[in-house]
Amino acid sequence: MLKKYVLGSLLVVSSLASKANDLPKSRTTSPKEENEKSSYSKLTDDLQRFARKLIGIRYKWSGKTLKGFDCSGFVNYVFAKFGMNLVHRSSDLFKMGSHTSLEDALPGDLIFFKINSSRKDEVSHVGIILESDKNGLKFIHSACKTGVSISYLKEKYYTTHFAGIRRIIDGLKEGK
Repeated sequence: MLKKYVLGSLLVVSSLASKANDLPKSRTTSPKEENEKSSYSKLTDDLQRFARKLIGIRYKWSGKTLKGFDCSGFVNYVFAKFGMNLVHRSSDLFKMGSHTSLEDALPGDLIFFKINSSRKDEVSHVGIILESDKNGLKFIHSACKTGVSISYLKEKYYTTHFAGIRRIIDGLKEGK
């Protein structure tokens, strides 16, 4: 009888121990890191919301006001609203921040293209990543034909001219 009791107790303890291994591990991020993630997420949400309000504003070469935007003027206008001052040219923006892969792209990252046929090796277009959804990577930009609008990287035109993604918010927040 005692053997059955001991054996039964061992089975219960063993079962509880295996279930404990299935529980989520203790938090690996500090409260400060959680707060920074939350702050970053709020910033990018606000940035996206503001950028979307500008949809439909016409394209204007070298434009950087509500009367019309070129691509980098649009990006500058949106980021300036949140106290982040950027350089104006797409090719100069491409030198800021850190390279980010397509898989690691986050809302608020900048997406770049080599579109200018006379300068095939130079980045000449920029947009702001909004999200990745069932249709792929979605970004907002000011394009010649559509003005401020939303496009997908999977569109053939953008896929063939894709140059890269840069994360600049981290550097701007740190004063780099």
